[in-house]
Amino acid sequence: RGHDSTGVTDRVVNQLLTQLDGVESLEGVHVIAASSRPELIDPALLRPGRLDKSLLCPLPDEIERMDILRCLSSKLSIGDDVDLEYIAKNTEHFSGADLQALLYTANIEALHETQSSSTRRYSMGDSEDLNYSVASDKVLYMPTIQDGLSVPTYEDGKKIVQEVRAFWNA
Repeated sequence: RGHDSTGVTDRVVNQLLTQLDGVESLEGVHVIAASSRPELIDPALLRPGRLDKSLLCPLPDEIERMDILRCLSSKLSIGDDVDLEYIAKNTEHFSGADLQALLYTANIEALHETQSSSTRRYSMGDSEDLNYSVASDKVLYMPTIQDGLSVPTYEDGKKIVQEVRAFWNA
């Protein structure tokens, strides 16, 4: 809170806190929130009874990036000279969205160059042209149990998904 001069952020956070605390207990209500910038979350939101559990989704490793690239490239016209393994190895700190943006941008640039398919030159670009959404210094910031956050198990995640599905299918 307090990051803007108009007070809008404070009002939004205060309203969210009011909604989370509520006047009456709502049985079976789960609030799921997501952030790519956990370091900016107001600590008041993370207190017990509010958003007190954190499920951390780390950036994909090389094998996972390769899987993501295969899936994304199946929807594009990618040339035979594009080495997805090379891209996966050289895109550390890239999220799935970053990889999608990389391939889609490469595909668009190839079309603008009136080429029939993307090439390595467009798929990888120059190393200084590669951008990813999580800054290198932020990659090391992964909240852990030592930071006072309760990290749910895989089974907790499955239970939440089952409850959400049951709610929407009811």
